[in-house]
Amino acid sequence: MIASIVGARLRLHLAEGWIFEPFSIGPDTVDYTLREGPHSGRHAIQHSYYQRVAPGVETTAWYEESGALVHLTWYLQTGTVHRFAAVPAWLAEDMTVYRGDNQDPAFLETIRTLRSQRPDWPRRILSDEGYFVPL
Repeated sequence: MIASIVGARLRLHLAEGWIFEPFSIGPDTVDYTLREGPHSGRHAIQHSYYQRVAPGVETTAWYEESGALVHLTWYLQTGTVHRFAAVPAWLAEDMTVYRGDNQDPAFLETIRTLRSQRPDWPRRILSDEGYFVPL
């Protein structure tokens, strides 16, 4: 068992075959690469918010460049996680457009264009469970 999610470097498995590796958590950032899933190959560094909710329960949350909102609740003793995400309608239609690196200006420009031209609602809600393994 890890003592805190902050400073951890993980392999994160979520429902429907999403596998993030590595998934690194700092005090105010998450850095991840999606190895398997609907937009495999995506790399992102996101400004995140962290909170220790109770002993062994911590949360991270962030707002992505697509407009998606992501919130993860980490259960340290069991090595499990709950994901809640609200994904814009345009991205939910075809998540392959999210393959890329959010540190790449050309990728960000593509996402900004899609975000401005396509519908945000109704959002796709992801509320599911997963697990993590320290690397």
